[in-house]
Amino acid sequence: MKTISDDILISRSQSGNQMAFGVLVERYSNFCYSIVFRIVGNEAETEDVVQEAFILAWKKVKHFNSKRGKFTTWLYTIATHLAIDALRKQRKRVMLVLETENEIQADDALAQLYNRDLEAQLKQAMKSLTVLQKAVFVLREIEEIDVAEVAVITGLSPKQIKDNLYVARKKVREQIPKVISI
Repeated sequence: MKTISDDILISRSQSGNQMAFGVLVERYSNFCYSIVFRIVGNEAETEDVVQEAFILAWKKVKHFNSKRGKFTTWLYTIATHLAIDALRKQRKRVMLVLETENEIQADDALAQLYNRDLEAQLKQAMKSLTVLQKAVFVLREIEEIDVAEVAVITGLSPKQIKDNLYVARKKVREQIPKVISI
């Protein structure tokens, strides 16, 4: 079956076609969930934020302009801002969750133990980060999104991103010295 391009789906969505928008939701919900979960760190809250992000995207899809950027950047911007807002509402720092389970061989108990310990240390280290430092760290280091796209998503300048990332890396290194190199 031929895959319909994002441009066509976006155009149809802008004309009010809910089914076309549904296809976009299916395409990008997993990655959107991943970004939000790593920022929020709570499954229930993540589901709420992702749902809210897609509802907001549906309401504003008529205003999306592909000449100003990619649809995914626009969508991830919405999701990231809502995730940051959710963190601020919680008024506490939330742990980062890494998905290391897929990288570990089930029969390698030592590697599993090491990675669980490392994940726990990283979660603890992430508690010391501000909301913006955590968002930048997740987007840049974990999701490996380039600085220009992180700038669009967060609304920060490249210098602010680099500054926040520098501080986040430093704080994480101080918390877990000689365990990983970030």
